[in-house]
Amino acid sequence: MTTAMIDLSKGIAVDAAHSIKNKVTEIQGVDLETGEIVFYKELGNQTINIGEFLAIVEGIKHITKYNKPKIIFSDSVTAISWVKRKRTASKKRNKHVQMAEIYLKVAAYWVDKVEIIHWDNEAWGEIPADFGNK
Repeated sequence: MTTAMIDLSKGIAVDAAHSIKNKVTEIQGVDLETGEIVFYKELGNQTINIGEFLAIVEGIKHITKYNKPKIIFSDSVTAISWVKRKRTASKKRNKHVQMAEIYLKVAAYWVDKVEIIHWDNEAWGEIPADFGNK
C-alpha cells in the first residue's frame, strides 16, 4: 500500500513504552482525527513487544465498542504479526496476554474487519501515540 492511498488522519495510532528503571509498561491510543488519547493503561512489568501487542488489541476493542473507523496504526512489526496470528510468540505468559489472545479468537469476526497498518516512522515521523521517552 502506498502512502498516497493511506489516510493518516483516520483511525487510531497505538504505542507502548517500557521503563526498565521503573519496571512499568504503558500503552495508549490516540484518535488521529481529534488528537485525543482514547485509552491509556499501565500494565506492570511487561516487555515492549507485549505492550505493543496489547496496545493494538486495546485499539481494536475501542474501535468495535465505539464504531470508529476500522484502522489501527502501529510501529511494531512484531506486534502486528502477533495480532494477525491471534497469538504472541512470547514466552512471558500472564493474564493480560492470555485474555488478549482469547479476545482476538472469540471476536475474530470483528477483529478481522480492522485494518492494521504499519506506521512508517522514517517516512511519516514519530507515531502520534508515542510517549516521547526516547
